[in-house]
Amino acid sequence: MIIELDDIKESGLSRELAESFEHFPALCELQDSGDVAFVQPLDIQVTARKFEGMVVVEGNVGTAVRLQCCRCLQSFEQPLEAAFCVTYTRHLPAMEDEDQEAEIELQAEDLGMLVFEGDEIDLTETVQEQVVMAMPFKPLCREECRGLCAQCGADLNAGDCGCRDQVLNGKFAALKDFKIKKTD
Repeated sequence: MIIELDDIKESGLSRELAESFEHFPALCELQDSGDVAFVQPLDIQVTARKFEGMVVVEGNVGTAVRLQCCRCLQSFEQPLEAAFCVTYTRHLPAMEDEDQEAEIELQAEDLGMLVFEGDEIDLTETVQEQVVMAMPFKPLCREECRGLCAQCGADLNAGDCGCRDQVLNGKFAALKDFKIKKTD
């Protein structure tokens, strides 16, 4: 998704579009690895405004993905939504440390800004980054998912499997029935 600087007028520039995940290399890698399946195109809304030599881009991106539950291994669909605000600049402003009278070298990312060149801004990296960050670290089909039985592998969401609780056989198994008598 490209924004031409000449298209940004005084009132700003608003764009809405639906893009396939295939236009975003990082999302293609996720799909190809089997970690996620995109079931809807990405709905992208952005607003760009010029401000003191910088371009501020605010937006939202949404889609739906098919993931695998980390507890029961069942596939499920989940909507993803992310809002973002990114500032693009041609030049990083110089910063000075008042105590040492020396310039401090900061990267643009340290200031929350991205440097761009030319007469256009490519939002591909920003959009795919937001989608990746919106994905759950530990996908769950539902919060109360009981997962799989550690002994027989049965899906505990379908009902109890009949296996007994796992017997402790580690170093601390001898302490299982240890009780301390209180003396007053």
